[in-house]
Amino acid sequence: MNNAQRKRKIFISAMAGMMMIPGSTIEVLAAEDVPEQVSPLPVVGIESVLEQSFETEVKENIDLYLVQDEQGEYLNRAFSNVSDFAYIRTAPDETSEWTGKLYSDSTVTVLEYAGDWTKIQSGNVEGYVPAEALYTGEEAQECAADYIEIKATVEADVLNVRDGQGTENEILTQVFEEQMYPVTGEEQEGWYPVRVGETNGWVCGEYVEIEEICSYAESKEEEEIRLAEEAQQLSSAGQTGEGVLTNGEAAADGEVSVCGDRPVHGEVSMYGEVSDNTGTNQTTEASVYISEQGVTGQAVINFACQFIGNPYVWGGTSLTNGADCSGFVQSVYANFGISLPRTTWDMESVGYAVSYEEAQMGDLVLYDGHVGLYMGDGTIVNAMNEVDGIGICSATYAPIVTIRRVL
Repeated sequence: MNNAQRKRKIFISAMAGMMMIPGSTIEVLAAEDVPEQVSPLPVVGIESVLEQSFETEVKENIDLYLVQDEQGEYLNRAFSNVSDFAYIRTAPDETSEWTGKLYSDSTVTVLEYAGDWTKIQSGNVEGYVPAEALYTGEEAQECAADYIEIKATVEADVLNVRDGQGTENEILTQVFEEQMYPVTGEEQEGWYPVRVGETNGWVCGEYVEIEEICSYAESKEEEEIRLAEEAQQLSSAGQTGEGVLTNGEAAADGEVSVCGDRPVHGEVSMYGEVSDNTGTNQTTEASVYISEQGVTGQAVINFACQFIGNPYVWGGTSLTNGADCSGFVQSVYANFGISLPRTTWDMESVGYAVSYEEAQMGDLVLYDGHVGLYMGDGTIVNAMNEVDGIGICSATYAPIVTIRRVL
């Protein structure tokens, strides 16, 4: 037995002895009070961990809880390594019942390694997936940036983005309340580096909320609910776009929605006709635009608008349960068999560019970190934010980076 094995045996024996005393407690020290020679130990569940480690063929499962090394948090954090999805099963056996699906962008917590299978928890799903369906350890650490996004949500009405940490630095651009931007590095002296479109700068941490954004597996029940809701909406509206649905009902005075507090006037109707509230109908060019695939811009907009009022969920792609701006656009086009990238930055290079004056229904209107679908008459339908959800707003509510045509 080598030294490492001998130390572990003594260490585990000592721990087991402590836990065999009925009614005894283990004092947990704050991080700064823990002696250097003693590793901090989790208290909750440690008995079950030890029992599993001795009674099952678990690949060094004890290491997930007792040993810290250069991999840090990636000892029990892993990411999906699948092209589409892998079934999450109740037992480490391909014949066992599946309880959920692990998709290609999912983050998981590793509960135990069991040979060719790994027990995980992701979202509301717990179960087993093939070990080869996961990036773990060093591989997980290397690819983490592809699965985890750190985002800064603006909490001020207007916030300056500067070229350094401190108010004495030059203002590069400005961002606005509830807008969300990727954090590109570590916080320094209370300031965070962010990317706003093509601009890299710094924002004061007092005026942003920092979040770690991940996607997780979907349980069988969650999938059934989502598919049923989507089928119901498809059945009621049809894929031919028999009329454009609004959020609840059409506004009597023609005010269809807002982006923030910016009202948009003019009621959008089918066939690309726009009422200007004077009784005069103006037919837009978008109404007759048909792609080589046979998909009309009108059909895309009619399909998209039936989901108005549904929730905004960062990282989401469900048109019923919640989507973010790019997830919404991606899922709408997926309904017509057209595959789009997942992020707004990648969408800036799809199809070909058109000017705002040439914009037609179904075109992608891209901003700094946001995207919507052009509806005609200067409006877009888009997943706006957590407060407003999916709705309609002015296409010029913020500076446009590019407009892309993919039909």
